[in-house]
Amino acid sequence: MAGLSGRADGESVTVVGGGVGGLSAAAYLADAGADVTLVEKNDQLGGRASRLEAEGFRFDMGPSWYLMPDVFERFFGHFGKAPGDYYELERLDPHYRIFFKNEGPAAGDGERVDIAADRAKNRELFESIESGAGEAFDEYLATSERHYETAMEKFVYEDRSSLRDWVDLDVMRAAPIGIKLMRTMQSHVENYFEDPKLQQIMQYTLVFLGGSPRNTPALYNMMSHVDFNMGVYYPVANEADDEGNHPGGIGVVVDAFVDLCRELGVDFETGVAVEEITRRKRGFLVADETGGERRPDRVVVNADYAHAEQELLPEHERQYDAGYWDDRTYAPSAYLLYLGVEGDVPELAHHTLVLPDDWDPHFAEIFDDPAWPDEPAYYLCVPSKTDDTVAPEGHSNLFVLVPVAPDLEDSPAQREHFRERILDDVAENTGTDLRDRIVFEEEFCVSEFGERYNATEGTALGLAHTLRQTAILRPPNRSKAVDGLYFTGSFTTPGIGVPMCLISGQHTADALLRDERER
Repeated sequence: MAGLSGRADGESVTVVGGGVGGLSAAAYLADAGADVTLVEKNDQLGGRASRLEAEGFRFDMGPSWYLMPDVFERFFGHFGKAPGDYYELERLDPHYRIFFKNEGPAAGDGERVDIAADRAKNRELFESIESGAGEAFDEYLATSERHYETAMEKFVYEDRSSLRDWVDLDVMRAAPIGIKLMRTMQSHVENYFEDPKLQQIMQYTLVFLGGSPRNTPALYNMMSHVDFNMGVYYPVANEADDEGNHPGGIGVVVDAFVDLCRELGVDFETGVAVEEITRRKRGFLVADETGGERRPDRVVVNADYAHAEQELLPEHERQYDAGYWDDRTYAPSAYLLYLGVEGDVPELAHHTLVLPDDWDPHFAEIFDDPAWPDEPAYYLCVPSKTDDTVAPEGHSNLFVLVPVAPDLEDSPAQREHFRERILDDVAENTGTDLRDRIVFEEEFCVSEFGERYNATEGTALGLAHTLRQTAILRPPNRSKAVDGLYFTGSFTTPGIGVPMCLISGQHTADALLRDERER
């Protein structure tokens, strides 16, 4: 793997925000010799990958899928480490379960399928649903793998932040693929499968990218290679806790990032909300709500990009006006229920999806006409299926996640009504009645995303991966208005998700180090 572009020996850098992108950038910069301090608004590090612990239950509050293990190996490998130095991976089987709802008289009697760790079993499943779909499955995954390898090598790991970066022979050779894949995922998948259930299986990962089948480029068909060929995993810590148990979950991965940063010399300040970032004649002023001040040479912002531009920077140091941010398409927010439940939930897998016959209305209620969904598609996570440490003995740990429109009004009355709707839906379509068994419960929705993470419009993810917000059409890692100011995370390239934010941190560090070399 190629090294970063230069050194920053003796340069002081303040990273604002301790999400995955900020932790990644901090690690790369500290490794290159910078004096790095990371300042985080909340008491926990990890951004949206935070944890909730109460009454013997432990929840991953944000990301819960460990995908793209190659990206994590690449990240740790840069520092002479491996994921196995911090945690082990357990491959889930099934990867996930899907309940397909039936509407009308057959409601509650939908089909259930498991996506297995065995690709041959999945091929048989596809063929059983649609004649000829087994062969189409092989063709689709071969294409997906090819696109994944091309995209990662040419467009994801390489930071191509300006048009001139695309004037490259290798990129131009790959361009026909890119042009072809700028049509929508819906039109791409329809070329392979007629059955709506198979189309949904190949497109469910779009929720992780903050888009819909009709507004996300077909380029993201590469996620099927990630799903079916690379696998879905659950991380478990190498180090035992005080009770001798080895905890698991995405929080364990965040712990590994933090431990690595500390090994590299990064200093952390948590529970400190930054209120101002201003360029000075020499370096920057980074001021917090307590009156504390830092005067670093460079600043990396991992806070919500739009919030930072509109609230933390003076007007003359902003790249974009309010109109620009108003015109962006934000990824969905989410209605989340974290539940501690008595007994087992045998009908559910570690990861379970519940999908309506037609999910277009739900996507329309997110992107076109914002409203609480009438017939929601949603996700259930039950880590206690895999990990005994996340719930007291005799109990199950689960959370429900329903994608909803950003900036949606979520009053207590509306949330209570929707809670009842979702618990009814879970019972009807999975056979799991939770109501009389709940011993712990907490909600998280649009308002909390805004309050806890300063998330614009309460988005749960950042900027959606639409046709107009992909690659160089996303906001840049390097500020165009202020020398020495950089951005990382899910608003910029390469985009949404823990693996992409890890790579974003490298892009940002590389841009800063390249600028240092050229000064």
